[in-house]
Amino acid sequence: GLLLVAGTAVAYVSRGSAPEESETGARPTLAIDPRSVAVLPFANRSAEGENAAFFAEGMHDDILTSLAQIGSLTVISRTSALKYRETEKSIPEIAGELNVATVLEGSVQRAGDRVRLNVQLIDARTDEHMWAETYDEELTAANVFSIQSNIARKIAAALQATLAPDVEERLGARPTENLEAYELYTRGRYLWNASSTAAEFEQAAELFQQAIEADPGYAPAYVGLAQTYWIRWVWGVLSADEAIPQARAAIARALELDPDLAEAHAVLGKILIRELRFEEAERAFERALELNPGSAEAHSIYSELLLYLGGDSEAVRMARRALELDPLSIDRRINLTFSLIITRDYDGVLDEAARVLEREPEDSEGHYWLGAALALKGQLEEAIAALQRSSELDPENPGLRAALAWAYARDGQREKALEVLAGVPEMGFNLKEIAVVYGELGEMDRAFDYLDRAYAEHPVNLVNLLIDPAADSLRQDPRFDELMKKLGLP
Repeated sequence: GLLLVAGTAVAYVSRGSAPEESETGARPTLAIDPRSVAVLPFANRSAEGENAAFFAEGMHDDILTSLAQIGSLTVISRTSALKYRETEKSIPEIAGELNVATVLEGSVQRAGDRVRLNVQLIDARTDEHMWAETYDEELTAANVFSIQSNIARKIAAALQATLAPDVEERLGARPTENLEAYELYTRGRYLWNASSTAAEFEQAAELFQQAIEADPGYAPAYVGLAQTYWIRWVWGVLSADEAIPQARAAIARALELDPDLAEAHAVLGKILIRELRFEEAERAFERALELNPGSAEAHSIYSELLLYLGGDSEAVRMARRALELDPLSIDRRINLTFSLIITRDYDGVLDEAARVLEREPEDSEGHYWLGAALALKGQLEEAIAALQRSSELDPENPGLRAALAWAYARDGQREKALEVLAGVPEMGFNLKEIAVVYGELGEMDRAFDYLDRAYAEHPVNLVNLLIDPAADSLRQDPRFDELMKKLGLP
């Protein structure tokens, strides 16, 4: 219902684009984990400049992925780390904002057939080096992976983190021996991370496909390919029939090649959620987090899945952990806010919305969550003002208008609710939002007409109704249980 702008698990897209927040999102009250590290973006010292930027970012990404597999470490996610790409801030300042004990910084230089990497691990309290290392090697895929695993092991040793034997083994793995395949894959991921249009995702897909052609045994390239099908399906660029069989085939191949590839399990989990196969999705995310306990995205999506499965307190804990791992990501904070509203902790929602608006006073979602929580608490005048502001800030988002209509309905302002509702397009996702407003107005037949239409068009969009407090009025009607049964929900 009301909660469509949460980017909920069902339509979840994590883009990993640069964060928009200006200050830290970590709670200052959190104790600093002595085994925590932020890996700052590597400076690109290559003569080719921009042409080699993908390589520096690829090294950074791979080292983060290696470290995130070590369960006893807290490793800040790339979204938050990238905020410091060309920062003037000191190491202690950065560490304070990210709530970490140590910071790794470094530079990458490619010249001809050589690669040179300088890295240093810094103790944030003293601003002193714990160790520094220079790697100067022939540029081969084997050497690239060997440098990455060496750095991950040294950080683990410096922070006295224990490495389980299976993690030790995965750190030493070489997913490909083919440098061309690695470079094509790394270019694809660089583009994927920066993409915001269907055409860019299409280009990323082509690069992943070329990487597969260069080395058909390179498992991560299949995951990249699956993600590009997945995102184009979620965005409505490809139909389910065009995207899902391709995404599934790519993931199946990735897992056949490497059953311990955490990212493959996570993408599979996202597909299963969209198909309403929640229990299978849960197993996929459990496995993804066993293999990569430091994945903020997997924590985030799993937290939403747990809400559908009734694991409320665990869902909130997961969402908080995702935010600790990615403290500057607005997506992660919104995800936490979503879990708090679903668990009916409205004061917690107000607290999180205030934190967003303190840093981003014009953030439409911040005003939206503020309004939603106030309305559910019965403070309707303030709620309507907040939801009006939210809709003004993002007039193209019909869900925000629907939320405003719902607040008017809740306040007994029937004419006003219908007037605002008239401006909400009757298509796809919005049919459910319109139904929730009619439910609040007590017009159950009209509400269920819209829900039936929504079920016929996009059944997955109705899953939220199971847990959405804004849909309470609909739950009193016997047709609600029938609809949930059709969706295969309890």
